[in-house]
Amino acid sequence: MRTPRPVGIVVPVAEEFAAYPELLGGMRRLERCGPWEIHEGTAGNRRVVVVISDCGPANAGAATERVIAQFDPVVVLHGGSAGAHDLGLLPGDVVIGSQVCILAGSAEQTSRRERGLHPKRLRFRRDGVRVHLDRGRSDPELVELAARNAREVVVAVGPWAGPGWPPGTPRREGQVVVGLIGSADTWTVEADDIRALREACRTDCEDMESAFVAQVCAMHGLPFLVVRAISNNEIVCPLAPGEVAQAVTDAGARAARVLARVAADL
Repeated sequence: MRTPRPVGIVVPVAEEFAAYPELLGGMRRLERCGPWEIHEGTAGNRRVVVVISDCGPANAGAATERVIAQFDPVVVLHGGSAGAHDLGLLPGDVVIGSQVCILAGSAEQTSRRERGLHPKRLRFRRDGVRVHLDRGRSDPELVELAARNAREVVVAVGPWAGPGWPPGTPRREGQVVVGLIGSADTWTVEADDIRALREACRTDCEDMESAFVAQVCAMHGLPFLVVRAISNNEIVCPLAPGEVAQAVTDAGARAARVLARVAADL
């Protein structure tokens, strides 16, 4: 009898993976996965495979392709931490990525148009045809499912207790936003740069992987979902170097809780 197709989860770094062994049943590291670190477990009655890609576009795209090719997942889930573009988003808030894009400032988009190039950089080749997308779009039913679960998760875990909370601002329960996540191979920390990207792309937050996971899934015509928890808002309260790992771990745990619940509901 054919084994039911699993859910694939792509996680950027070890800090964002740390919560999964307690969230998924029977977690074990798989062999014969080449150089990739891939773990298998269960969420409810659903088999789940989780790959730690490491950060950045090339790693995220390659890991996604590996999971699709080796395990034929029914869907790919992706999540972790993110930096806020929206000034109202603070650490512990959760962004359900109904859409994703590759970050590009206004000047770059204009320059590409002037040269006859597509202004957006989400692109791939499929069946001999080059495809350009303004944005990648998560499966709407998965977005709705994730939003419901995220609202329950932020209540269960309570206010953010980690670093990066702006001084003088009362701690509050996490907010859940359905919005646009931007990705690039960089961590934007300068306030003017963040504001410029927000104006040019209308993004709610940024990371280094989501759009590239989405790009590979779109090439395969495979449903995907992105969930990111805010680890930092560099405009209102920049993280100190020694605070980064803890903030990423804490935010990653929130995203993991949401994705584990989504996987169990599929």
